[in-house]
Amino acid sequence: MKPIGESPAEQFVRSVTTALATIRLYDANHPQVLNLCQQALDQIRQQFTDTNEVTLKIINDRLVFQDVRLTENLSVERLIRAMHAHDLSFIRLDKTICIEDLLQMTTRLSRHSHKMAPQPSSAKDKIVYGNVAIYSPAQATASTGSSDFNDVANENLDKFMDIYSNIGHGNKIHTTGLREIVSEFIAVFHDQKDVMLALAPIRSMDEYLYTHSTNICLLNLAQAKLLGITGPLLNDIGIAAMLHDAGKMFIPADILNKQGKLDDREWELMRSHPRLGAQYLLGCPGIPRLAVVTAYEHHIGYDGTGYPTSFRQLNPCSYMTSISDIYDALRTRRAYKEPLSFDQIHAIMSGSAGKSLHPHLTHSFLTALGQLEQ
Repeated sequence: MKPIGESPAEQFVRSVTTALATIRLYDANHPQVLNLCQQALDQIRQQFTDTNEVTLKIINDRLVFQDVRLTENLSVERLIRAMHAHDLSFIRLDKTICIEDLLQMTTRLSRHSHKMAPQPSSAKDKIVYGNVAIYSPAQATASTGSSDFNDVANENLDKFMDIYSNIGHGNKIHTTGLREIVSEFIAVFHDQKDVMLALAPIRSMDEYLYTHSTNICLLNLAQAKLLGITGPLLNDIGIAAMLHDAGKMFIPADILNKQGKLDDREWELMRSHPRLGAQYLLGCPGIPRLAVVTAYEHHIGYDGTGYPTSFRQLNPCSYMTSISDIYDALRTRRAYKEPLSFDQIHAIMSGSAGKSLHPHLTHSFLTALGQLEQ
């Protein structure tokens, strides 16, 4: 269902980015890709009443359609990322385009970091890809730098969001895509000594759950490496971190995004997300058992407080996830709070060590972060 008030151009962008996501999850031959491209074709044809061609272009990190800036939303941001990944700043479509042209376009854009050579315009071109060299200072800096965590996080964000979208729809997920993402995060550690400071920024409320999960993955991997953990277990710890909040996909969005205090009914629903996440992951083939355990335990404190109620020692990955979870929540700017400084975070987490947080793991974590801060 399209959001109320979307223009045909915005509907076109939404159909295209959903097609990209479907290709990445399955392949270009999936029936839904054809349906989405047909929707996109119908939507873009509405723009050809007074012109023979239309252009989507990126100016100062904003998506512009026929000189009108589109409203920023998740679909617009995803198309901008896809175009950046292919070094494109404009796509021009001729009114003679057909569904095969859009299928080809979505297939090409779905490939990560596959640079498309700009094309000179000619009479036979139905879709022209190009670069008009309009860059923001941030883009210019990024284009000359080496790959870092934010690059990897941005390149894989669509894939991860699609995985979480499948969770929200109750579809079973597989670990193939997650293992690829975690493997790339692990590889970054070999190239960046200060990777723990390169946490992904929150760009919109829609991305919070996804970006938060990638940050927890990074922080858990860092903690695991401090403990000398390597090999398959390190990868499983990363997957467990990325899926620790899977149960929140079954909680109503108005509760997740509520800025005020939750009432008793809402809080009871929120407290159910560890159980819901563990139950869901149990039914997914190939998901590490560690991910199931971590999803269930990550809100249980070292001293047994929290939820669900537990009177036994937890898995170390659950303790690490609790530490990462609290740290990322404290350092993140949200609509209703400002981020805390490292000194403030250090004081809060040190005060919780031996209570809700595992004392030795917390001390090790804060010491490593303190050294990086210095």
